[in-house]
Amino acid sequence: MATSSKIKIMISSRCNDPFPVAAKGAKRLSDIRAQLKAEIEAVEIFGQPVYEVWINEKAAEDGSQQAWDHCMEQARDCDVLIALFNGNAGWPDKAGTIGICHAEFEKAYTSVPGKVFLVNIHEPKAKGVPSGGIHTSFQEYIQRLRRFDTRATSSEAQLLEAVRRTISQATVKMVQRGVRDASRGTSYVGPALDWSRLNYAARVARMQSAALAGLNHDSASAAIDGHRAQRRIDGKPILFAVSAVPDAMSVAAAREIVGQPHLLDHALYDNLKKLHGGPVHLIACHKTVTEAQARTMLGFPDATVVSGPFGIYVVDPVQSIQLVLVAQCRDETSTRLGVQRFLEWLDESEQAAALVRHAAKRKTVIGALAGK
Repeated sequence: MATSSKIKIMISSRCNDPFPVAAKGAKRLSDIRAQLKAEIEAVEIFGQPVYEVWINEKAAEDGSQQAWDHCMEQARDCDVLIALFNGNAGWPDKAGTIGICHAEFEKAYTSVPGKVFLVNIHEPKAKGVPSGGIHTSFQEYIQRLRRFDTRATSSEAQLLEAVRRTISQATVKMVQRGVRDASRGTSYVGPALDWSRLNYAARVARMQSAALAGLNHDSASAAIDGHRAQRRIDGKPILFAVSAVPDAMSVAAAREIVGQPHLLDHALYDNLKKLHGGPVHLIACHKTVTEAQARTMLGFPDATVVSGPFGIYVVDPVQSIQLVLVAQCRDETSTRLGVQRFLEWLDESEQAAALVRHAAKRKTVIGALAGK
């Protein structure tokens, strides 16, 4: 992907559909997108333009494989994708299984969920709104996500304002995340250097404390004791057990401090009685962690392993063991941010419900092991 000095925004929607659908003299979405493109690209900071908007009206209605591939490339490479969702999936691929608007959204969302923003302009009861086939598939896909970044808009003025507000929010979000990522992994100055000077026991204590603070950053959790906390995930209280690897995962002495924490889950049954499920093992790792190292900690290779912006997430689908290995916990700030990135990823990737489901099952398994 070529680098650019501007923030690249893609506005995805149908072209020829009018908005609002039932309004007399309503503009086509392509005309509204062109207006937005001109307005957004005119924005300057200290005399310098900062946005580049891609709408590619020619490709949007082309129907060729080349146009399809170009749209997928733009969806993957853009910094921000704003989808104007009106329920129309767009022209289909060769197999007729998915529309271009659906495919653009899915391509961007599966690559970087945090860069995708939905503006709801769907009028399900309006005459002429498509249904059935690829359109119903698209509508059900968006409904399952249960996320709109704006309330439903019903006029052109509301739509323009919604896009402006979304771009402002997206810009702030991108800058904040960039600063977070830039702050991670710098171990030769400041607090990170202080942590590097600590012995293993002191570093483990600091890492556990920071990870617990990350779980508790928005008051959605409560400490149970020095190493465990309950956190509401998808509205359910889940037990998190926090531990730490105070050096590289390749260093046996550091790795063995944690060992295989799930082997002692039966001892946590009393902590689980009033909770929906758990434990989820959150392990702060002082340095990097690989998928192979995560599988080794679990104890067997047949597991679901996901590399995320925070580190590694491991799930044993049989026993519902869950390990979250947060990488590059060099100081208090990077540790807390790593935990927050994991919590954000749960929502962005739609994994919160799955985590809760496995946690509930793990509680049942532990009850059986504890003879309860």
